[in-house]
Amino acid sequence: MSSKLNVWGQTKHWEEACVNTRRSLAQRKRRLKLFHIKKTDRVLDLGCGDGLNIRILVQSGIKRIIGVDISKELLKVAKKINPMTKFYLASSEALSFKDSSFDIVLVDSVFHHLMQFTKSLKEIKRVLAPRGKLCFIEPHKSFMREIYDFVSELSVAKYIPFLRERSISYLGEKKFMKHWLKNEEKFYKILDELEFKEIQKKMDILSIIGIYEKP
Repeated sequence: MSSKLNVWGQTKHWEEACVNTRRSLAQRKRRLKLFHIKKTDRVLDLGCGDGLNIRILVQSGIKRIIGVDISKELLKVAKKINPMTKFYLASSEALSFKDSSFDIVLVDSVFHHLMQFTKSLKEIKRVLAPRGKLCFIEPHKSFMREIYDFVSELSVAKYIPFLRERSISYLGEKKFMKHWLKNEEKFYKILDELEFKEIQKKMDILSIIGIYEKP
């Protein structure tokens, strides 16, 4: 990961866990369908990671997609499985795209890695076209998540097959996760201050799936 762009000290340890703990294809497809992305939309996958979401979208007929991430290693994986897609190494706080370049900015499990949200959200608003949509998936504070996180911190987690990789990932980003869950409502307040319009906030047992429209 680029030390210049690695603002919050995240590690190769997390990069590996990101790939190992990615959700099943079926779950990813189900969640991405909730965003109703059209084939003609210009899409920015911000924090694209290993490029799996881009692969799903391309296979569904969405062609105008660009991927951005701060990890050189994850971008290598993304390029390998999406050879026709353009990728850029960049921070969410400084995007090298013109104003109103995209109809959709997709952010899957990225905001909870940020210690501050305002700069990134302002950049997203800038690159979105009028009435463009910010579509995001992030952790959500719930009773079930509290149980999962508590067990993930126990040494016994490494002996439980379905929790082993999740535990590695969680411990690698524990301080970020706790910060996000503590400041989740602040994130929505900033969206409101930036005049984003809430279109959808759908919650499941562990996550929230949101759609907000730029005015």
